[in-house]
Amino acid sequence: MKRQNLILGLVLSLSFLIQTKVLAEEPEPGAARVSLIHGDVSTMRGDSGDWVATTLNAPVVGGDKVSTGAGSRTEIELDHANVVRLDQRSEAKIADLTRTRVQIQLAQGLITYTVFKGNEADIEIDTPNVAVRPLQEGTYRIQVNSNSETEVIVRNGEAEVSTPQGSTRVEKNDLITIQGTDEPQYHVTRAPGHDDWDRWNQDRDKTIQDAQSWRYANSYYTGTHDLDRYGRWTYVPGYDYVWSPYADSNWAPYRQGRWVWEPYWGWTWVSYEPWGWAPYHYGRWFYYGSSWCWWPGPIYAAYRPIWSPAYVSFFGFGFGGRHWGFGFGFGYNSIGWLPVGPCDYYYPWYGSRYGRHSYNVINVTNITNVRNVTNINNVGGIGPLAGRRQPFISNVQTALSNVRARRALTTVSTEDFVRGRIPRTSQAVNAATFRQAQLVAGTVPAVPTRDSLRPVNRAVNPASLPARSNNNERFFTKSPPPAGPQPFATHAAAIQQMVQTHNPLDPTARGGRTASKKQIRSSGWKSTSRNALDLQSQLCEAGQPYGSSRGTGRSSSPDQ
Repeated sequence: MKRQNLILGLVLSLSFLIQTKVLAEEPEPGAARVSLIHGDVSTMRGDSGDWVATTLNAPVVGGDKVSTGAGSRTEIELDHANVVRLDQRSEAKIADLTRTRVQIQLAQGLITYTVFKGNEADIEIDTPNVAVRPLQEGTYRIQVNSNSETEVIVRNGEAEVSTPQGSTRVEKNDLITIQGTDEPQYHVTRAPGHDDWDRWNQDRDKTIQDAQSWRYANSYYTGTHDLDRYGRWTYVPGYDYVWSPYADSNWAPYRQGRWVWEPYWGWTWVSYEPWGWAPYHYGRWFYYGSSWCWWPGPIYAAYRPIWSPAYVSFFGFGFGGRHWGFGFGFGYNSIGWLPVGPCDYYYPWYGSRYGRHSYNVINVTNITNVRNVTNINNVGGIGPLAGRRQPFISNVQTALSNVRARRALTTVSTEDFVRGRIPRTSQAVNAATFRQAQLVAGTVPAVPTRDSLRPVNRAVNPASLPARSNNNERFFTKSPPPAGPQPFATHAAAIQQMVQTHNPLDPTARGGRTASKKQIRSSGWKSTSRNALDLQSQLCEAGQPYGSSRGTGRSSSPDQ
């Protein structure tokens, strides 16, 4: 037993070191979460410049701005150890967000920035005339009264405050006021007592830190604290504790929400359920007994999870519209998605490695009959999260044989998909139709539109937007932020070109025209009927390292 534990530890440590090297070479951007909203809150997209109304669980990425209206406030969870909250009439930009770097630009208003235990990021908060660097765990209150005056209160911790003249340390319970821009002056006094804003922030910090769900989930997850109120933890043999939401028997994951387009990440799930962040961006779902359960995944010290826009498998269907058959025109007639199970292969559609505007398809037809497990790796993907300690559970296999589990296969027309229209009750898919579907590996062949940029179908409230006179873009900084994301129009055009390249019928078509098999072959579309399910089974039974990926030239463990 000790020998097995030692081997497991060595495998996980080696995987962690390999993944650390990969991350050092290609650092992934982070994705923050709108974790609380009171009143009117809007975000400005960094890739398009559009101001949109936001909602709970909407992602916020580097280059995005957040603005609050009168009598409003919001909370943004930047990662597992960093939270920023905006009071009314405030505007802040997420200038940089990675595992090792967080940079906020506060143009106006009041924020409180909390650093929890376990922070790994170098943090910088810039205002028009000062740069603030929290140096340790603590609570930091920063208020921009004008372009020439900033107040910083260190409630807990220690901060470095910098101006063009130099830097100074600000200790716990101190208030520093900085006035001026070109040659600012500052003075330090004792901080005033806590007010309602401070007490509200204390309550929020306590709610996050004291959640019981942290006992069962990885400490690097974001949003775990919301699970306490909206579901229950139960023990499943082989998987330890799993979580299920309080819902009726017809409920299924990835159903109540919509898909939005995000820079780098591509299609990203926005859940309208109040708990819908951690279970949709980490871990795996599976059908057990008579309901869906979320398995958080390993909680070993060496396991380092990385946020994903959604752990689903995308499928292309030909039904819908005027045709019955596979739609290889401008994408598919219909697009479906199914949660990735513990022993399912995962095919990312995003990032520099998997989302380079190319894609393959894998036939589901006779998926349990093909025995070739070598060539399917050429499609690229990430192996099962479960190891040999876990019983074999594949959502693809379960959906083929269990009609209740197959109800989690959500299908919509391609047009509804890109416009964010997701019905509460999905179109039923029988086993025969599912076997004719094709699993998409790589970029999803659906061209995003302006509707794909909005996390909610609600017009932005002008009262939540910053006043034009205060639209400041000048900040003092010690470390200039990176360039913003590529324009949305550039990405949309690239995907449109990609799909049109594979459309032998009509390069201007916008909806699921059906091509013949001969036309599909001549278009260069790549397809394989390899048995993905058999591969998943063999990986689980062979005890592959968590998240290992054969044939992709990298170890994806432990980062899933």
